[in-house]
Amino acid sequence: MIDARTHAAALAEHREGLAAAPVDPALRPALDGLLAEVADHPADAALGSLLDHLLQHAQSDGLELDLLAEAAAMWSEGLDLYTAIGSVRADIETALADPAQPDAAAKYCAATVRLRKLGEGVDGKHLEIQDLGRRLGEMRHVPEHPRQTDAPLDAWGWGDVFLARRTDAFVRTAFAAADTPATRATAFGILSGHAANAAGSAYLGKVVGGPRRSHRFRDRIARNTVGCYLAQLRPEAGDFGLLAAALRYDAAPEARLPDDAAAFLTEVLGKTYDLGVTAPLPDLQLGYGRLVRQLELLGTFRQPPRPALPAPGFVRKLWADPAHPPAPVITTETATPPAVAGSGLGPATYSGPAVPPYQRPPSATDSTRDSDNQCGSFWLGVLAFLALGGVLGGPCWGSWGSGHSCAFWDKHVSDNFKHAFETSLSPEEQAALASQSQPLTSEEFARGADLPELTELVGLLFDFQTRLWEALRKAGGYLAGCGLAAPDGRLHHPLYRQFLKVPSSGDNITPRRPEADPVAVFYRYPLTPLEEPSDGGGGLPVGTDPGWLLRESTAAVTALWTGIARGASGEANPDLDADRFRRYDCWAAGGSIDDDPVDVRVLGYGET
Repeated sequence: MIDARTHAAALAEHREGLAAAPVDPALRPALDGLLAEVADHPADAALGSLLDHLLQHAQSDGLELDLLAEAAAMWSEGLDLYTAIGSVRADIETALADPAQPDAAAKYCAATVRLRKLGEGVDGKHLEIQDLGRRLGEMRHVPEHPRQTDAPLDAWGWGDVFLARRTDAFVRTAFAAADTPATRATAFGILSGHAANAAGSAYLGKVVGGPRRSHRFRDRIARNTVGCYLAQLRPEAGDFGLLAAALRYDAAPEARLPDDAAAFLTEVLGKTYDLGVTAPLPDLQLGYGRLVRQLELLGTFRQPPRPALPAPGFVRKLWADPAHPPAPVITTETATPPAVAGSGLGPATYSGPAVPPYQRPPSATDSTRDSDNQCGSFWLGVLAFLALGGVLGGPCWGSWGSGHSCAFWDKHVSDNFKHAFETSLSPEEQAALASQSQPLTSEEFARGADLPELTELVGLLFDFQTRLWEALRKAGGYLAGCGLAAPDGRLHHPLYRQFLKVPSSGDNITPRRPEADPVAVFYRYPLTPLEEPSDGGGGLPVGTDPGWLLRESTAAVTALWTGIARGASGEANPDLDADRFRRYDCWAAGGSIDDDPVDVRVLGYGET
């Protein structure tokens, strides 16, 4: 099963490829007409291509979507705080750069008020982050495949049935039942999704070490990586918000599947499958709504630009060499040090088995489990700094104006900021801050604005915003490492880079048996025995990259559509999870999936 971006990239590729294909001239008018209908009904075509995802959402318990919604809300809050700190920084620097301006003191004071108010939204956030991190780290949002538990077919969800039963027959039934431009566009989308899944899952099985049912966590990271890679080849497929919008009919504000579209899909499902041996048909409206919502939420996780340096005048005061300012303070609570990020080095605690050189233990940026408590500690630091820094010298202006240092600043702001990311405020510090209410006059501001403490404040605010930026970066890495979000900007990290080429022949025999503790080791190629019958190392050449699946599936779309247009009958139903390996037909186990070898029974074309 491939991800939504891969489907979108494949759909675009298939439209272009089929339009340029040297088909029989007698079929050209029908093909041109179909492609025109697809262009006129983009939501229907997108619906067909993403039908596997819709059915998966319809069968799910909703846990993944709930976790995604929580993460997106926290991300948005963090992004809002980052943006607000940037605005506060700009106003404070403007006021301090020219304190004689009539509105300088007022602008400065307004910024301090905004900064203090920001602290109100941070209190308790560390507990929410710790709880979400713990639940994500359990990986329960990636459920086990029913085949792997020897569940009977009537206990399978429809997303799994769709990928493992009567796959070719479903495409042909869709075209046979399509009698309107909209339904023919849906049928084309189904054809595109069929071909993309067949090729994409074959590729995933090779780089993962086996099919989705055997290595579900590793497969999830791999499919998101492939989608990220293909989004670079087809940028129109990279924007999750646009993918969600493409699924909405007539730009409707609510994600509702039109009745005629739901009726068409229900008809095709009923005609294709023996409903006497499956679970009842799924709630298509539920699946559609969840799918659109998931794509919208995935569009939330955008890394903002790095913080701008302070104004040149402050840079000259803060750093001796303005061309080479020091790197911001990087802590384990915020991000991997630059010397480690992208280097391929593993955590010092790694003591697992040896792995091939192209696969290393994940760096701290890659890890799915190294930052949940640390991110919570980071937000304690945010709260501490917003409270301490929110004074911004309030009780110190009198001392500064007379040329004296301010003990309150030294104790409660400058020194405490150095430790703000380790501890929260003490009751004494909270009381000291709460008691400050001195107004700031223009005269006091003008007398004190050029003092070193205020230049230090500019540096502290810059450092604080940089910490926020690094925290967002770390959070994005954690979400990607848990398979919840896309690894945008991280394909060079070892966890993701390993999925961008088919490995060497020694590791190219699949499928491998499941790991005993997959949550702990899914970052590396499985070291388990082969699940026989295996493919003997054939299927895809070593070094094949994800672009192959677009070329392979385009050729398959052309061949399958040509056969349908000519009225040819289907002969085989390929397993769309490539479960066992490439071009393997839909099958059932004669005994247990744990048998060695597995008793594989290839299903007849008409058999559900």
